[in-house]
Amino acid sequence: MTMGGRLFRFWGWLKVLRHDAVILYYAWKHPLTPNYIKGLLVALLAYLVSPLDILPDYLPAVGIADDAALISAAVLYLPRLLPSRVVADCKRQSQKWSRRLPYIFGLLLILGAVWMVVVVIIFRKLLE
Repeated sequence: MTMGGRLFRFWGWLKVLRHDAVILYYAWKHPLTPNYIKGLLVALLAYLVSPLDILPDYLPAVGIADDAALISAAVLYLPRLLPSRVVADCKRQSQKWSRRLPYIFGLLLILGAVWMVVVVIIFRKLLE
């Protein structure tokens, strides 16, 4: 497979991941979502913000790999457990976000870049 084909497949996978994450967001607020799915979402968030990890986050590249794998697996698997009525309602609600998400992700990217610049400046000042 060519490099372009792999990149195209990767972007398609990211699009599915984003779509399912938005569905999970709306499913969290939906009254017909089963409690066990909400419990799994709470457990996922608790694991992500917890200082205890399977692989510590301070390990370069490897530390974040378990978090990324867990998030992607949960986001791809949990929407398939939702009842069809909940999925249909959530898809309908997520249509308005489909136009806004690129701007939100762009803003988050800019904020992340600014944060990194501030961190680099602070470290340079500390090392002087």
